Amino acid sequence: MEEITHAQLSYDAQHQPQYIVHHIQYGTPSNFTQTVNKALLQEGANLVKQVRTEEIWHNVEIKAGYHTPALIISSRIVTLSQPPPQATIYQAAPAVTKTLRDWLEPPTDEEIYALDDLEEFESTDLSGLLCITYDNGSQFQGKKRCLPLDSEHSEDFDQDKPSRKILRLDSDSLLRVIPQPHIQLSNSFMPPRFDAIQAYDRTQTIFLPPYTGPLPSTNDDFSRRAWIIPARGYLPSAWSESGASSAVVLDPEEPGSSLEMTTTGSTIKWSHFALKEFWKYLNTLRDLKKLGSLGISFQPAQSASLRLRREKENLSSLGSPDAHQLQGLHVAESLSQSLQSSTPSGASSSLRDCDYFKVYHDAKISMHLRRALDLFTFRLGANEEQSVHLEQFEKAEFFEQSRESGVTSSPSSVHSKETENPEGEGRPKRKKPKYCLLRGARLVLVDERSRGVLIA
Repeated sequence: MEEITHAQLSYDAQHQPQYIVHHIQYGTPSNFTQTVNKALLQEGANLVKQVRTEEIWHNVEIKAGYHTPALIISSRIVTLSQPPPQATIYQAAPAVTKTLRDWLEPPTDEEIYALDDLEEFESTDLSGLLCITYDNGSQFQGKKRCLPLDSEHSEDFDQDKPSRKILRLDSDSLLRVIPQPHIQLSNSFMPPRFDAIQAYDRTQTIFLPPYTGPLPSTNDDFSRRAWIIPARGYLPSAWSESGASSAVVLDPEEPGSSLEMTTTGSTIKWSHFALKEFWKYLNTLRDLKKLGSLGISFQPAQSASLRLRREKENLSSLGSPDAHQLQGLHVAESLSQSLQSSTPSGASSSLRDCDYFKVYHDAKISMHLRRALDLFTFRLGANEEQSVHLEQFEKAEFFEQSRESGVTSSPSSVHSKETENPEGEGRPKRKKPKYCLLRGARLVLVDERSRGVLIA
């Protein structure tokens, strides 16, 4: 192999660098014509232009001209413009290597430690080792589900034990469930009574950007805010990821579905009866005029109703749907409403994607109104159709009781007398369980432009 330098092309030093083009040829050297020399120089100039823009690694592309001799692609014809990165190899120190003993040699006294010589553990809670974390953008990221490892750590399987009941969720429109009209304007301009009920302090307040806390105070008597109470679906992802509660509606056709009503910090489970009672409760707060000028509204989901309508139209266009199609439609409706979006944490991208209540109020009374929402309580009647709340107490008594007790009073708890058995046995009737659906819920407070302020 022989290396031949054909020419050195010089340009103005201020504009073009000087470079030398080397051509490596195998075998007997041959004399190139002037045309071939110019082609080689032009090819070298093209390569220089590709790599002189930035000081990084480049993948150059050789564009051989018509008069350029054919090149044999080999690793030996490439010259790196800068040395490649070197891998760091850690080797054991010579002193450590010399002290290593044979494999079966017994340990010395210096290598044996007593338990009394060891430091105390800071924590011995190893329950996290038995769980696996799923982070797949489902309803709430970071949820842990325990895996059954063996008979010692898992529950015994009992064939006679009934399987856990799967809740059926209602996906029909809530427009006819909530009594109309769905917008109730303020009917009073009286200033709020701050002594009527204490401020809410049950949970830690989480402020939403750009608010950092404490709650902005305002001297404007006309400044307004609103509480968002979800009825079904997920609030926007920016709120849900910060801890805002979501909500589902139980299927009214399922026997005993109302008994499954409960609330965790993440999900509120409503029944049709509970939704009606809560709307009635909001109207009561509005009519009492103790919390100033209140306005209430129910906002149904827009995108979900449109998607549901299209699915039903598609089935109706195929003719009369059979039982299998109806079951598939019910599953599609449940999924479309209970998991409305595939965005992170299962949350929706817009507030219009969920059904929710909105309570407008004076900005000065925000946390006092949150306490009143937390006190919402009701009982089920004999046939889950009659409530013993709102009709059997004096409206003004609610606020007087709540002011004295602080947190325990509610419209349903004011009426505490036992009703006698109508059959004349003289024994008091057993009361139905009392439900506090918003106890522990995380609601969002928004400003006059519907921007999130805090979660409480």
